[in-house]
Formats: sequence, C-alpha cells, structure tokens
Amino acid sequence: MICSLFAEKVESVEEIKITQESKVLVYTSLFWSPCIEAKKLLQSRGIDYSTKLITFSKKKSINEMAKKTGGRTSVPQIFVDDKYFGGLLELKEYYKDK
Repeated sequence: MICSLFAEKVESVEEIKITQESKVLVYTSLFWSPCIEAKKLLQSRGIDYSTKLITFSKKKSINEMAKKTGGRTSVPQIFVDDKYFGGLLELKEYYKDK
C-alpha cells in the first residue's frame, strides 16, 4: 500500500472546514503508521471520526474508496461531511497554522 502522502488532491482542502460538528470518515488500515498518525491528529483536535477498515475486505473497500476519491487507493483517505478531504499530508497542511 502506498501512503497517501503521494496522492494528488481531488478538491481544495481550503474549501472544507473541519469542526467538532463535522462528520469525519477515515478509510484506514491496521498497524499502518500514516493511518495512526492521522487519527491521533484528529483526536488531538477534539474531532470525532468514524473509520472504515480496509484491512480485511480489501478488494470491496478499496474499490468503494477509489470511486469516492477519484482513484486513490492509499490510506488514510479522509472525508468530511461526505466530501473528499485527502490523506495525511492534507490533514497536516490543514492544521499546520491552526
């Protein structure tokens, strides 16, 4: 699996705001450090999120995720209020100055 650090953005992160009221979904894999880091960053900001684990149903989950992300199959992939946000790199950029 390739880390999402190398994925291109589908939408501009500036258009999406993450608040404590946001519905956040993280496609994730077990024991993958970028996924763990993304979830810790969200937790540190008080953001509740749900996860979609792709570890055990890779083909089905990856196909579903790829349709939603414009072809991205790396994890983590993050959605905010049903809009594609990006991966770990975009999350770090978003919180860089906040």
